Amino acid sequence: MDRSDIHRRLNVEPKKYFLVTMHREENVDIQDRLSGILTGLDKVQKKYEMPVICSLHPRTRLRINRFGLKMDNRNVYFLPPFGFFDFIALEQRAFCVITDSGTVQEECCIFRVPNVTIRDVTERPETVETGSNIIAGLAPDRILDCTGTAVTENTDWQIPEEYYRTNVSSTVVKIITGGG
Repeated sequence: MDRSDIHRRLNVEPKKYFLVTMHREENVDIQDRLSGILTGLDKVQKKYEMPVICSLHPRTRLRINRFGLKMDNRNVYFLPPFGFFDFIALEQRAFCVITDSGTVQEECCIFRVPNVTIRDVTERPETVETGSNIIAGLAPDRILDCTGTAVTENTDWQIPEEYYRTNVSSTVVKIITGGG
């Protein structure tokens, strides 16, 4: 992550941008929902006057094009998906992350980066319990309001104990092969 030069390439300063990733079928395959999310991102950018960097999954880009959705805000950037190291570097230094990804919710908790989840539920409730994650749903004003709450809260939350586990791969292999 330290070797990534993504901040230089995108010309963004750490802690002065939002990072967005969205790919879930229930969010991007329904035009009204996807449109609402885009409106929410536009509102967030206008309120905070920071770039919104969207790592755009091919499925999401396809749906935006198919639905004829537009983003007139030139500070909301729809970019091709980033490689792992660049994405993690962006994630670690974001002002806030807006996502529908469960894994990203966990990573933000570990990195102490505020996270807003654009879903009505999460399979990572421990991130909500610790205070690192706020469930916004899909309504544009709710995305904006939850972002406001997320960025003003203390980031000194307790990282869930299970996130500190080591040797997870070995444990899974043992379970699968009957040795665990």
